[in-house]
Amino acid sequence: MKFIYEQPLQEYMLKKGKKTIVVEEITSNNSDFEITELHIHLIDDKKAEHFKTQKGYYSVTTEMGFVLLPPFKLKYDDTVTFGLKSFLGIKYISCKGIHK
Repeated sequence: MKFIYEQPLQEYMLKKGKKTIVVEEITSNNSDFEITELHIHLIDDKKAEHFKTQKGYYSVTTEMGFVLLPPFKLKYDDTVTFGLKSFLGIKYISCKGIHK
């Protein structure tokens, strides 16, 4: 599996001084329906250690740092691409190649 970082994300990571991306599965449970989606975000070294030791995430080394993946099975394409998006001034990481 190969991880690609788009140029705007690389610049943002360098600006923020963060080198770890974590992929989490988040579930919102309402009485009528349940929503599960992937939440992909940057974390600092202290939080990265917590994810590895307490939550059992495993680390994959990349050109920009690390990607922490959950211990349960997700589906991965041969190439995973991370990008940086912005909505109303709020920046978030987009992803192609990881599926629930």
